[in-house]
Amino acid sequence: MRKIVSATLALFLCFSVMASFSFASAASKTVLHLKTDAEVIFIGTEFTIQYTIEEAEDVWAIGFDALYEKDKFELVQVKEGNFLEQDKVTTLPVYNDRKDEGVIIFGITRTGDTKGVNGNGTIIQFVFKALEMGTFKFNVKNVYVKDPAGADIKVDITPLEIEIIEEDTEPPFLELTEIGSVSEETVLIEGKTEPEALVTIDDEEVTVKEDGSFSHEVTLEVGENEFVVIAKDLAGNETKKTLTVIYIERVILKLQIGNKTVYVNGKAVEIEAAPFVDKNSGRTLVPIRIVAESVGAEIGWEGIERKITLVQGDTIVELWIGKPIAEVNDVPTPIDVNAPNLSPMVVNGRTVLPLRFVAENLGCGIGWDGATQTITLTYPDPENK
Repeated sequence: MRKIVSATLALFLCFSVMASFSFASAASKTVLHLKTDAEVIFIGTEFTIQYTIEEAEDVWAIGFDALYEKDKFELVQVKEGNFLEQDKVTTLPVYNDRKDEGVIIFGITRTGDTKGVNGNGTIIQFVFKALEMGTFKFNVKNVYVKDPAGADIKVDITPLEIEIIEEDTEPPFLELTEIGSVSEETVLIEGKTEPEALVTIDDEEVTVKEDGSFSHEVTLEVGENEFVVIAKDLAGNETKKTLTVIYIERVILKLQIGNKTVYVNGKAVEIEAAPFVDKNSGRTLVPIRIVAESVGAEIGWEGIERKITLVQGDTIVELWIGKPIAEVNDVPTPIDVNAPNLSPMVVNGRTVLPLRFVAENLGCGIGWDGATQTITLTYPDPENK
């Protein structure tokens, strides 16, 4: 704001000019608005209150006492409006902050022999600092709006109520439902956060329900998928978590007793020896390589101990030729309690393993069609979701 000789002298000049005017009421009507652009006001921060005028007709001078609650706010800056400066006319603005009363006495006039101003605009802006929390009202009194002849113009006033709150620095809670490994191409990411929080998954905004819960379908690629989930509250605080989902593409193997053709997801693959039923145990044995490789398991052979090792994720299966006891993650485990002599064997120079024991420990589901003597292995096991 322009610096006038002194606030006291300026006020005297302004009010002296006003005193010489007629007090006949003009027919037009204006509205004096108090407003702020701040969406949230925190204690200890600064905010601006704008004193604006709307629907003005032939306005030449404006004055009022701006009221605020003392000890709750501190006036830190005054920004001049430009409403009365239209047509490049200079103005005479003055104010006096009576801190002990919570009153700012303000007045402004156009100078010289000029006409009044019409329309809308900003009269003055006061920048305050919030000192306490609570709900407070800003208002004006002793309002005068005059035309160039000194006639009063009727004014309606809209006061302003604001809430001062403590700044929220606490990030929102964010809970995610663990998923782990799946065998479907799509999956729902589900979780919960604070109501009204903004949630994004890999920068895509998702809908949050009134109770803070949310769910969002995502498409997976084979292998490990990472999704960044962010919850941001109204104060701008955010919590970030990463959710890992492993997509294991479903594999279906069809093996037939006595047939060296195996179908892997419908594709025919020839194996070195056909599955067969052991006459002593009645159990099916098969060269296990086709099963292990189809489900991503690693195979190892130790010639001295005649040991076969299968590794599938966190599972390690160890079997020995001629031994009916295997080890699963170092735990001794019977291969078949109902066929106590069933064990891996070498037939015609090829190592064959008990199909059910190995397939189940590698995470496969097993189906049997007696009519066609066909075994169907499904990986991952659809029963273990």
